[in-house]
Amino acid sequence: MNLNSILVQNSLDKLSNNSNPKWGLMSSSQMLYHCNTFIDVSLGVKSINFFIKVFSRLFFRYFFLRYLKSIDFDINKFSKNSSTLPIFKSFPESIDFDEEKDKLIRNIKKIKGISSDKINHQMYGTIPTSTLERLVSFHTFYHLNQFDLI
Repeated sequence: MNLNSILVQNSLDKLSNNSNPKWGLMSSSQMLYHCNTFIDVSLGVKSINFFIKVFSRLFFRYFFLRYLKSIDFDINKFSKNSSTLPIFKSFPESIDFDEEKDKLIRNIKKIKGISSDKINHQMYGTIPTSTLERLVSFHTFYHLNQFDLI
């Protein structure tokens, strides 16, 4: 799926604070916060620690990106309940559902508005902007699918 802010918005319009996932333990608010954290880390807005940065550039850059390409970024082929790095699964006690929903739309538009051909990703190093778009699209739609929104 292509990264599309209108499709994300239409999907999020069906999401409520009380929506239950088809799988996993995250609430809808936590899922939104998680998706925003993923984008914030991707854009360097939120920092990751040095160890994770080095480890992920050594491991994820080659193996995980290749794995995603081998399944052609198909959310239906990616395993459910897969492990998550701690930075992506720590949540504040209180999450403003509506603010996270709005932020996710703004973040998607921010990704789509990147004009350079390449971007420096904290975990993967320098990657094509098109790869970043595919990563964010894959991750976002995976979680929208988790809540049966697409």
